[in-house]
Amino acid sequence: MKGPTIIHAMIFASLATILMATILLTQQNYKAIAFPQPYKSGNQTFGVISSIQNDESGKPAWVVTGHWTSSLLSDNSANASQAMGNTTAPFARSPFNMQLEMVRFNGIAGHTHTITNFVVANVSQPDNMTKVFNGTSTASLREGPVMDVPTSIKITGDKVISIWLDPSKVENHYGNTPIYGLVMDVDKSRPGPVGGNINPQVRK
Repeated sequence: MKGPTIIHAMIFASLATILMATILLTQQNYKAIAFPQPYKSGNQTFGVISSIQNDESGKPAWVVTGHWTSSLLSDNSANASQAMGNTTAPFARSPFNMQLEMVRFNGIAGHTHTITNFVVANVSQPDNMTKVFNGTSTASLREGPVMDVPTSIKITGDKVISIWLDPSKVENHYGNTPIYGLVMDVDKSRPGPVGGNINPQVRK
């Protein structure tokens, strides 16, 4: 009887060691962040894109994901309309940049785009929950970048972001509806599945 008992003890010890190692590795992995460290500086706000866009005929056809970074919500950007024309203003280095990946519903035709060089023309606040930044941006297309595209960026409740680009200027490529995403909060952490912290999280 001693033989099986020793074998069982060895098996149990091995399984316990593997389990502990797995937990430790999982804790480390869940602490990884979604944004590159160099981006997490200054007054930048970050977020993800998760949207369904229509095709040229106005029918849903594209799954769109990506990420964006912006200084529009920083304190320096509060009076953005007063900063226009000032090359030393926060917007001199583009206060909004976005990278997208688009894939058709059937999983084909995957490709990427960027929205950069946002220039603020005016800022409004229709209500206490919404801020709207209107201006122009540069949108990449297959043929090359298209500059001075009328663009409207709306942030609602510090949680939801929508980006509208004038369809007539970008060959209706992004559809006739805004591109939607979420605002992330890099200053707060939330518990991970095994007690670790995951940054960032959706703003509360």
